[in-house]
Amino acid sequence: MIEYGNARVAALRSRLLSPAEVRRLEEAGGGAELLGLLERAEDWRDVVHEVASLGADPAGAVEAAVERHVAARLAALPRFYAHDDAVRLVEALVLPLDHARLLALLRRRRAGESPETIGATIVRGALLSAADLGRLARSSSPAEAVVVAGGLGILSIPDARVAAAAIRAGAAEADVEALVVAAADGARDVRAIGRGAAAAEVRHMLADERHARGAALAELRTVGAASATFVGRAATAARLEALVRAARRDPLGIGPVAGYVAAVELEAMRIRAALARVVVGWSDRLLARLAGAA
Repeated sequence: MIEYGNARVAALRSRLLSPAEVRRLEEAGGGAELLGLLERAEDWRDVVHEVASLGADPAGAVEAAVERHVAARLAALPRFYAHDDAVRLVEALVLPLDHARLLALLRRRRAGESPETIGATIVRGALLSAADLGRLARSSSPAEAVVVAGGLGILSIPDARVAAAAIRAGAAEADVEALVVAAADGARDVRAIGRGAAAAEVRHMLADERHARGAALAELRTVGAASATFVGRAATAARLEALVRAARRDPLGIGPVAGYVAAVELEAMRIRAALARVVVGWSDRLLARLAGAA
């Protein structure tokens, strides 16, 4: 039942960083202090210990901790829901993490990195395990990786075949990525098919997300990458904050899990923004615009 899963999500949500904790991160005197403050948070302690063993510099360790924390939290969510219809809706909400992993992997393959190099730095996705990503990294070509991703269920199979054919035909990188994104959208759409208010709400969320993505692309064409990045990040923060607020009005539907996914993504944005403040001196105004109000 969805209520049982939502109760477990509520327990996880209570462990998110508080606004006061986020502010303390923003006021850290350096990357090492920020990492130490993050380690004090119950929900972050284990992952900080894990990345500390990698020997990265403090800023790199913070980034690695964020990657692992987001993956662990989103990967757990589908298992909280016993009914197949609910599981599919939850998967539709968490799949963007897997799509981001796939696009990053394809870019690294095109840049000439070896499967072994990629495999050494793989962090699991929400549905894709580290083993799945290793399989993608070891594919004979980027085109084959896209086909395998379709078989793993994170891309629409017909759309994945179209994207793979474009890669084999030597299509431009931007065109290929647009086709992969379309295949990713297709995989989410399939999961959101169904009757009932929860499915309709997820379809609305997906449409809203795509509208925001289209606006960001239009901004990119109009004013250039720097401004588009700024506007896109601000819009993303505002959209995620709206989902977090809406979750409180839908305790027995899909709202709580959508709100939690948004809250996890916002938390990651805010930690990265705190790191940027520490490393490059972001102002309070820039911090609020690009990472939302904690």
